[in-house]
Amino acid sequence: MKKALILTTLISSMVVAETSNTYINMNQVLLTHSENGTVNDFQPTAFQWTLGHIVKDFHYLLIGVEGSLMLGVRNDVKSSTQSSQSGAFTNATTTLDKLYNVNIKAILPIIHDLSATTYLGVSRAKMLSTATNYTSRNVWDNSFSYGVGLEYQLLSKVSVHADYMKYFKNLDAIEFGIGFKF
Repeated sequence: MKKALILTTLISSMVVAETSNTYINMNQVLLTHSENGTVNDFQPTAFQWTLGHIVKDFHYLLIGVEGSLMLGVRNDVKSSTQSSQSGAFTNATTTLDKLYNVNIKAILPIIHDLSATTYLGVSRAKMLSTATNYTSRNVWDNSFSYGVGLEYQLLSKVSVHADYMKYFKNLDAIEFGIGFKF
């Protein structure tokens, strides 16, 4: 009886390991942000952690739900920039404080190890833009978000990916990183 219990436990853990539906992604994020009609976009960088779970496998399409946290890593500073609404800004800086995002993710296999991904979700972010003669509202903003990407399986539980996301009407992102299934 004891051997059967141990064998059952080992086999079931191997089955669970083969059908990994939960994943974590770590991404470097290159943001593009325009503030108050600026002619030149600001390009701060961030780091993102995503935790997701595949909830439905249709064999030709996978559907998942994921949540992300993005933290600003580097500000973008411009000594001078023009605005179509407010004239010129000097010593302008844009910073991402935090961004939270929840998505429904669709994964469409293209070939054996390569898949196309699409995202539809909601975002909540706090960005701060300052200049010598200007400070943006330091408040949380909410928006629908969407995106597309590619994911390549390096190993059975390790992938690399690149995505384009539109978080707000004035905030886009190119994200690339590595993912682990467990």
